[in-house]
Amino acid sequence: MTKPERSRRLRYAFRLAAILFQCAFWCGSWCVAQERIVLLENVQVEGTVKSVRAGFVAVTDSAGKETEFKIQSKDEPGVPLSGTQAVLNFPAQVQVRGLLSAKSLKTGALVRFAGKLNRVGRTEGSVGQVAVVDPKSHSPSLKVDKEPAERGGYADCTIVAEIFSCRENRLIVNTPKTDYVRSPRLAFKLAPDAEILLESDDYRRANPGDKVTRLLAARLSTGDTLIKELAVEVAGDAVPQPGPEAGELSKYGHLSAAASKPRDVRSTHFLLHTDVSDRDAQILLDTLETMIFLVSNYFGRPPSGILECYVVRDLQQWPPGLIPPEAVAKISEPAGVTLSVRAGNMAKSLVYSCDKVGVVRHEAIHAYCQQTFGDTGPTWYAEGLAEMGHYWNKDQLAVEVDPVVINHLKNSPPKKMLDIVAAGQITGDSWQAYAWRWALCYLLCNNPNYAGRFKALGIALMSQQPGVSFESVYGPVAREISFEYDLFVQQLDNGYRPDLCAWQWGRKFHFLPNQGHVTVKVAAKYGWQATGLKLAAGQPLDYAAEGVWKLQAKEKDLTADGDAQGRGRLIGIVMKDFALSKPFELGVRGNCTAPQDGDLYLRCRDDWNRIGDHDGTISVHLRKPPR
Repeated sequence: MTKPERSRRLRYAFRLAAILFQCAFWCGSWCVAQERIVLLENVQVEGTVKSVRAGFVAVTDSAGKETEFKIQSKDEPGVPLSGTQAVLNFPAQVQVRGLLSAKSLKTGALVRFAGKLNRVGRTEGSVGQVAVVDPKSHSPSLKVDKEPAERGGYADCTIVAEIFSCRENRLIVNTPKTDYVRSPRLAFKLAPDAEILLESDDYRRANPGDKVTRLLAARLSTGDTLIKELAVEVAGDAVPQPGPEAGELSKYGHLSAAASKPRDVRSTHFLLHTDVSDRDAQILLDTLETMIFLVSNYFGRPPSGILECYVVRDLQQWPPGLIPPEAVAKISEPAGVTLSVRAGNMAKSLVYSCDKVGVVRHEAIHAYCQQTFGDTGPTWYAEGLAEMGHYWNKDQLAVEVDPVVINHLKNSPPKKMLDIVAAGQITGDSWQAYAWRWALCYLLCNNPNYAGRFKALGIALMSQQPGVSFESVYGPVAREISFEYDLFVQQLDNGYRPDLCAWQWGRKFHFLPNQGHVTVKVAAKYGWQATGLKLAAGQPLDYAAEGVWKLQAKEKDLTADGDAQGRGRLIGIVMKDFALSKPFELGVRGNCTAPQDGDLYLRCRDDWNRIGDHDGTISVHLRKPPR
């Protein structure tokens, strides 16, 4: 029996389904899905970098005011706007420049410099200037600028190459393939006073404390402020190129980047039939092996047999009839499909995918589950787990997904948990459904209140154990999950840590006696924390906080009063029957009044996706005011 498991990577599906629109910096307004978005003002700022994260740059200006700006990454279709499902194509012109220390010349970094060398690979003189550049903007190359005057002489060359090592003023680089020199590596002497420069157009190279010499942005009626131009001057050590690009250049630079004919390439657990380049094929294999290692460790089960994948760059390169018609249709979208065949107790899955890495990863999860457990489980679980798979990275505790997905989840009408897990759903139904399934599975997998049961549930569903369902496993804590799930979607952003935002359901709460008091510890690096104190509406309460905490390791200590923007301030909230009051401000010392009946929780105020950067714990003393 053939069972198709269809998927589409959300990013590419959304590009087809979402409203993407162009704009010029000087335009006054845009209409998106009958909603008018107005340019309120152009903003120009100078100052210092406060923080940098995916899609955001925070800057402190000369007056000490901190502003967080949105910025479009090069590999994204646009900037998601707040309160809408629109994505604005608003590319930024970025320059990150500066003078670095020699410590920035690390293995795998891509550099550009001028040097003298001959055809046998010997070098002459010293290098006076080296520029650290971005792999996405520069390719390894060796250009002869001036031929030697005599046979065996030294040519003036411009070299763009990855660093093999740099020690004691000796720079060794991996040589790109060229007709001029055949040596696999070249060694150059660095001048004692050599300048090490950074030349980058990637905003993620900036460090907190770097100087912002120019920032032009547009403030929109949605509340977003989008960067159009950014110039940053760095100093000290270069921030490594975000992502695996530098490491990939170092490891895969010897492989051809040219497109290939269909052939087979193998690794420990995968057989790829593919026409992508040798370099892309090896990168994909290593990515898949890392993913399958993580997934196998999670479930405690290695894959059953080799996972076979057809990864197609150009359908015209493949013999007619080799790829089934339904797979051809999915690859053309571009997307993917996993076709599974059962023979007795044995299951064999074949992945057919376009050459988008995320799609291949998604489909490979389907193949692993089908071959290893016999089934992929109900649609909500199968597709939610597969979507997790194509974002699954080693040692990654925080959310890191396509911003378009986050924007949809936060700005769409809330979808009830039981609707997501309802029976009768089909795969490949919509990118919106995939997003909601990912959100539920991600929460259950990473929230310590539910993670243990989620793994056991998944194995049971994929093994088709009778009587096991979402309701049978999570029924006793359905209200708790629903409560935390709704908050997860509201608070969701890249950098969010579900493990640090889990509610402490096991804590017992009691009223204070008239002469009593309680002292609780509140960690900066956690969400709402149970105090154990039950309050009545209108009840007055005295509080005093001792100690300091930090919002980032390199930032200054803060008291419970927080900073000038209110970040780092101690705040409270009261919950009764899963209904929350509005948060209310506390601080170092004072009194407050309970806004409603319920249990008191406290936390350090900051954006939810920054909690993982915090450090420190304070002690909070609570009592009824003396009469």
